[in-house]
Amino acid sequence: MRMSILQGATMQASAGRGAAAGQAPAAIPMQAPIGAEIVGIDVGAGATDADYEFLRDALHEYSVIVLRGQGITPAQQQAFAGQFGDLRTSFYNRYAVPGTPALTVVSNIRRDDGELIGIADAGMLWHTDGSYLKTPDMYTLLYGIEIPQQDGRVLGDTVFASAWSAYDALPSDLKGRVDGLRATHSFTAHIAKKEAKGQLKRAPLSAEQRNALPDVDHPVVRTHPVNGRKCLFVTEGHTSDIVGLEPGESAELLAFLTEHIKKPQFQYRHSWRKGDLLVWDNCALQHLAVFDYGQIPRRLHRAGIAGPVPV
Repeated sequence: MRMSILQGATMQASAGRGAAAGQAPAAIPMQAPIGAEIVGIDVGAGATDADYEFLRDALHEYSVIVLRGQGITPAQQQAFAGQFGDLRTSFYNRYAVPGTPALTVVSNIRRDDGELIGIADAGMLWHTDGSYLKTPDMYTLLYGIEIPQQDGRVLGDTVFASAWSAYDALPSDLKGRVDGLRATHSFTAHIAKKEAKGQLKRAPLSAEQRNALPDVDHPVVRTHPVNGRKCLFVTEGHTSDIVGLEPGESAELLAFLTEHIKKPQFQYRHSWRKGDLLVWDNCALQHLAVFDYGQIPRRLHRAGIAGPVPV
């Protein structure tokens, strides 16, 4: 297990703050290249400024952090998320949590009329949230409400891969080749990929929504705006081509890079529990949802935080 510069760090805990009272926040690293569990912070009871500073530091060190056993309301999740930056309201506002427009329902559950209550196909391809936007999501916060199980086994894991570890592991000649290149990220191409694989389950976009999502170009290698790490920023889900390369060369390079980042040595696989609140850094990693639960109910609430233009 990696040692943490944050593990055992002392912070003043607010008196009377529920289960966290008297316990200093600490980050316990996962037995994986990325990820840490945070203890000593009860979001529902209220986090302090020192707590948020601790969480941001942990997030930028571990890329994904897990706060377990958080019994929170949608309003509390939205308020907590807003402390990490500007909340982004999804263009899929038909799936917003009532009363909290910055939260989106991710679920396979259907209403009595057969309509899905949330996005049912989110995360079927490796991606980083909002990369198809000029200012992609910097952070994502996902809260587990209904977690599928079968025969005592938890289903519906989320797998994360470190984009900076994947970059660091590239041969030096390949680093030299990809540094400075740009790639096109396309929501239209993303939907087409899902349709081709028979994975598309969400309601179709309106013409107005499609027009509001033009293709964008981002660096193939992105520099993290806080810690300065270089991260691969091309994905299986949303990257359609590398700008300036012939189609065959572009496809070959993209295939190599998107397969490279999926390697197990870069991954942390999260097994969900009800009440888990995950926060992750979309510059530093990519993620994939595991769809192994069929029609067993699953429901989570997601918040996205707008980030800067990638450089």
